[in-house]
Amino acid sequence: MTRGTQADDPHPAASPVRRAPSPPGSPVVGHARAFQRDPLGFLQAAAQACGPVARLKLGPMTYHLVSDPALIAEVLQVRASNYLRDTRSSRRVRMVTGESLLTSEGTAWRHQRQAVQPIFHHRNLLDLGRTMLNVVDEACAGWERAAASGATLDLVTEMSRLSFAVAGRCLFGADLRDRANAVEGALPVLLEELFRRTSHVANLPQWLPLPRHLAFRRSLAAIHRVVAEVIDEHRLPVTGSRSAAVDLLGLLMKARSETGAPLSDEDLRNHVVTFLLAGHETTANALTWAFALLAMAPQELEHVHTELDRVAFDARESGAIECLPQLEHVGAVLQETLRLYPSIWIAERRVVEVDDLGGWRLPAGSAVVVSPYVVHRQPGRWDQPEVFRPARFRNGEPPLLLRDGYFPFGAGPHTCIGQHFALMEAKIILATLLSRFRVTLLNGALPAPLGGITLRPSTAVPIRVERRRL
Repeated sequence: MTRGTQADDPHPAASPVRRAPSPPGSPVVGHARAFQRDPLGFLQAAAQACGPVARLKLGPMTYHLVSDPALIAEVLQVRASNYLRDTRSSRRVRMVTGESLLTSEGTAWRHQRQAVQPIFHHRNLLDLGRTMLNVVDEACAGWERAAASGATLDLVTEMSRLSFAVAGRCLFGADLRDRANAVEGALPVLLEELFRRTSHVANLPQWLPLPRHLAFRRSLAAIHRVVAEVIDEHRLPVTGSRSAAVDLLGLLMKARSETGAPLSDEDLRNHVVTFLLAGHETTANALTWAFALLAMAPQELEHVHTELDRVAFDARESGAIECLPQLEHVGAVLQETLRLYPSIWIAERRVVEVDDLGGWRLPAGSAVVVSPYVVHRQPGRWDQPEVFRPARFRNGEPPLLLRDGYFPFGAGPHTCIGQHFALMEAKIILATLLSRFRVTLLNGALPAPLGGITLRPSTAVPIRVERRRL
């Protein structure tokens, strides 16, 4: 199979309802150590050994890894009201984002979603896309200097800084390059501590003055300080330091609740921090993987260059935004990248009432985890699942969805609200840089993925760039 066609299920649903199978584990901590050592490999092995539902024990906590798309649809879509996001992991994320689209439920979530949804209207996305084109075009100057001097760049750092520059201009209408170091240093500390507290069975109280706790507090304070500054600046008249173009913060400030009330300062801060956390880091990761995969696949890279030359894509031209739909192979590269390396590689839900899921009993209070990374690489569902093959997403076929085993942006009511924004940003960055430069991996190999809050490379990715055209 080339796409996401379901093969015969080697693990038919059990009948009558019973407890799901479990891989071997320790009698005391269960599977906690195996998960902490290698979360990606452990979950893949558990799904392969146990079938569509695997029961996992992390100390006293019971989790169920659900890896069949039809059952995932039951959890995320059909019976979403019985599988809530009020989980151990969301409570950790709330330490950074507060009550936000990533963590809230029920009425609070609906009000937030309604307030934010108009921001991602097609007309606003086009305006934001033009802003992205300008930012990326400006960033090409740094790659020009590196190409001329033969300097080595770190792809991870380059994509992080570029996606942050885009976030600054699109979120705040401001040039945040002078604040990039503060955010660049703070976000990894926050994400690492959040995942550590999520994946460990027991955690010491955050108020204890341990070095990592102090670093977390300093990093969170740095993020809040940056966000507070730009909110205050955004209330000032537009000057040369801030663009008059459409930006997300301006749209948020105009948003109104059902009663006509504006968002509070706390709500504004939580939304902005959420967009920084969920947008900047995830897009940077996806772009890093995309450039690295193309560098390792010369034929695919040639397809991209041919398409860019045929369309004559140029971020400096006024019609560049209208050219984006013609970049079908660039889009396929991004979709295939997200299949292999979905930035949000795992999601958790809490079981409200005892349920029968595919013949397996899920007790109330237990948790469900679903992993796009696991499902996207299932051998019975994908032809050569470990191979980078963008053609899976071309040839005029309809887009792959959850029913096909593809859900890099989640599914159901909590599908990522910014997915079209993120895909447009990634497409613009990839197209702009590859239209002008060739990228070579200096170590000639892909880095290993590191499964944390997001899926990122475990090491730096040194590259050299050379000019294609000016």
